[in-house]
Amino acid sequence: MVFQQMSDDEKDLYLDVLREGTTPFDRFVARGSMQDVVDIPGPRAKIDRFMFRGISQTLSDHSTRLIPIIGSAGSGKTHAYWAYKNMERKMLISESEKIEEELPSNLPSNWTIVYVPSPPSASRILLHVYTCLLDELSSSIIKVVAEKLVEQWGGLKKKKLGLFGGQDLEVTISNGIREYPGIFSDCVKCLCIYTMDKERSALAERWLLGETMDLDELTSLGISSVIESDDICLAMIKLICENAGKTVVLYFDEIESPYRMHGPEAETKFLEVLKRLYNEIKNVVIVIAVLKEIWPRILETTDQAMRSRMEQERELEYFKFDDLLLYFAKSMEYFWSQNNLNPPIYPLFPLNEEILKAIYAKTDGNQRSIIKLIRIFVDKLVYDEMPLEEVIKEAVPVSVSKGSSQATIKPIAPAVSDKSILDKIEELMADEDYTIEANPASVAGAALKSIKVLGEKYHKEIKINLDFKFLVGKRSYSLAGMIEFNGNKYGLEVPSVKTFDKSGGVAAFYATKRLVDAITTKQINYGILIVPEGTGGNKYKSLIEQNEGVMFKFELNDDSAKFLIQQAIKMPSKEGLLMSQVLFGDLPDYIPPIQTPDAPEESEESTDGEEQETPTDSE
Repeated sequence: MVFQQMSDDEKDLYLDVLREGTTPFDRFVARGSMQDVVDIPGPRAKIDRFMFRGISQTLSDHSTRLIPIIGSAGSGKTHAYWAYKNMERKMLISESEKIEEELPSNLPSNWTIVYVPSPPSASRILLHVYTCLLDELSSSIIKVVAEKLVEQWGGLKKKKLGLFGGQDLEVTISNGIREYPGIFSDCVKCLCIYTMDKERSALAERWLLGETMDLDELTSLGISSVIESDDICLAMIKLICENAGKTVVLYFDEIESPYRMHGPEAETKFLEVLKRLYNEIKNVVIVIAVLKEIWPRILETTDQAMRSRMEQERELEYFKFDDLLLYFAKSMEYFWSQNNLNPPIYPLFPLNEEILKAIYAKTDGNQRSIIKLIRIFVDKLVYDEMPLEEVIKEAVPVSVSKGSSQATIKPIAPAVSDKSILDKIEELMADEDYTIEANPASVAGAALKSIKVLGEKYHKEIKINLDFKFLVGKRSYSLAGMIEFNGNKYGLEVPSVKTFDKSGGVAAFYATKRLVDAITTKQINYGILIVPEGTGGNKYKSLIEQNEGVMFKFELNDDSAKFLIQQAIKMPSKEGLLMSQVLFGDLPDYIPPIQTPDAPEESEESTDGEEQETPTDSE
């Protein structure tokens, strides 16, 4: 037996390392914020060819393409993004370092892929896309695009202003506005000021990065709009994508999320945004990753024009058994190398083929379920909940070729000889903890959903308007949502903060001001404001106090924000109840769930599962 060729000391060493380290299986759900390091390309092979062809065509003709990728829950839709991102990174390695067999021969060059996670609500989706662009490409992309355009408009040869300083700033701006008129004018001004005016360059950069600015700062720039406006966001996305010097692939993941949180209206709004991106921007490949079970409804919701422009959908395949063997062997090889150890003589240690056959039979090749079960078995072994002897008696010699995407392991028909292993799997299968991210959009969506759930539970007739827009003079503003009930309108807003663990600061003041402006102009009757716990500031507090009768403030920390999101679609939390009581008054017989430190959280990938009875919801 292969395990018997290992000494007891060797076995103890490897098991100790597994106990102390984070194994490749600890995170069985792929996320756009955490890189997947082991890729098995087989199930994605047909999609790769399709993707590469689409990118190559867009590189050639600059036309935008829309490519749907469908797959069942756990089939690797998010993992596919990481596979393409890793291919992009390998392209950038110098020729002397590049390993030829690791890159497909038909892989195009000069492109970049940007992950756009599931939009947490139907509001400010274009701001969500713009933020993802800047997060992935970094703020340096602003410099690249600005210098390219300003040079095109004749203003970059000399950056000094004045009579002898080359082309005047105002002339450059005029040239730019002639090429990009109307809604683009503020974008053109800021790009020119950022590149040509040293005194105001930092101020222009803040505007381009979407930071909050006061009226005096906007006046100094000579502009009247802010990035969060849909039209301005779209204009900036267009300028970046068309002048980035490479084709941009926007990878939209889990696009069913708006429907699950807010229903058909939210899904329609999101699809309209996709349509605008397709119609108004060049040099982009739009990829939408969708649950296979949801795809027919998406097709039904889209209009004929959009359906005709989509490429034919392509489906992700499940693992074959040799894919599973290769995945496990490569994952363990990576783990040992990360811990500065030579791999054990048996590449499937601490499991074996018999257990992997049982796992394959139980999961039918579903990648997520496979990783989840592997993790459970490995944990049981390393923490002495399952004797290693149970594994050793089944171990047989196998080999895996290193540094290649192909295994030399001979595929085995996944017939399990020991039924006790399948019984063991039944015992180990259990629901897992989930993780969620608390950000302004997801918190706003969860608050609106909590109000809707309790409204329906108590038969209240309410109407929710997502991404509520209103005018103050000639300037357009928007709130996260507006709820109509019993003749009154309630605006809901959350400041643009990165975390709920710190004070909302100036962002909270501007969010409050938007609500106050909407109340003052009689667009709404009351305001519901959600801010991070401990938010302060004299201007903010003064505004709250001045509007005490019509402004309802709720403070959340990171834990209570996540609990609000977790509970929104099923049984709203205490905070969700308190927000609902602003509209409905006391709901005395509703007892909210108790938040505990060990309460399971809902995964950002949980929308990748079957549809729930009640439809869930980054900046």
